[in-house]
Parts: sequence; structure tokens; C-alpha cells
Amino acid sequence: MTSRVDGDRRSPGPAEGAPTAAHFRGAAQPTDMDESLREELLERVNSRTATVGASVPDTVTIDGVELDLSEFIVETRAIETVPPAVDRKLASVKTTLREERRRRLDRLEGAADAAEAGDGGASQTGEENRAAAPDGLDREDAERLADEIIGIDRALNALETIRHPDFADEHRSATLDGHERWLAFVDEV
Repeated sequence: MTSRVDGDRRSPGPAEGAPTAAHFRGAAQPTDMDESLREELLERVNSRTATVGASVPDTVTIDGVELDLSEFIVETRAIETVPPAVDRKLASVKTTLREERRRRLDRLEGAADAAEAGDGGASQTGEENRAAAPDGLDREDAERLADEIIGIDRALNALETIRHPDFADEHRSATLDGHERWLAFVDEV
């Protein structure tokens, strides 16, 4: 029999090769998410400070398509001012990210399953319904989902702060252009 040290006392430990409690438990099973964890994660996700210290995810998968989100944000922020064509794409990306955030939040809340039950569940398969059900999320999946939602929020914050042409700058530029045209006209006359 071997001994192990507990503080200053020596207590007998398991004999070499003897089964331990872990031996009888078998492989670690994922633990189901309980309601208190769900509430804690929802509070964390909906907190105003949730994105403080969070980083933009490198990629995000939406409808099975992996998007290079971090690269898109870096490239878009590098533009001095956002032209109308890029602004439309930017608005589209923000809308898509907001919709994906809502889907993931619904899954975390367990609302997706209830909503589908209300319309007959025609738009989801049984497997998707189980995945969206409150009991279908284990602790690890729920925490990963919360982290993904916070990452999407961080990306949305970054996209909201991208420079747009300032109205005052546009007005000044238009006024100067108008004055230059008038001066050119006066010079011709």
C-alpha cells in the first residue's frame, strides 16, 4: 500500500493497480446545462460590458459557410472613408451578423425549439430541434455558444465604428467645389 501526504498527516492511498472512484465512473460524460448556468450565461451575453476584453473571432460560420470575419474588419477599417458600394456591403454584413447572433441567442435561451413548435417545426429537422432544445445543450456547448455570441457582438462593435464620410466634411467639400465653380465662371466672364 502506498501513502500520500495530506498536509502534515500521512494517509493511506489506493494500492497500485487498485480501482479508484474514477475507474467506476467510466468516461467523463458532458454535463447537462442547468437553469442557473443558462441564466448566468444569458446575463453575461446581454451585459453591456460583455465585449470588454473580447476579441473579434477570426472566422464565423453562418449557414454552413465559414467567413473570414477578422480579415474583413481589418480590410474595411483600412479604408480612409467608406464609399457607398462598401457601405452597402458593410450594412449587409452587419444585418447578417445580427441575425446570426439572434439565432445563437435563441438556441442558448432554448427559444428556438419553442418557436418551431409554434409553427409546426417545418423549417428544422428533428436533429436541429434537439440541438436547439434547452436540454440539448451541455455545459461546454452552452459556454462555447455564449463565447461565440460575445465574439459576434465584438465584431458588430468594430463594424459600427468604421469611419463614414463626415457630413460636415462633405458639406465643406461641396461648398468649396461650389465656390471654385463660381470663381471659374467669374474668371471666364
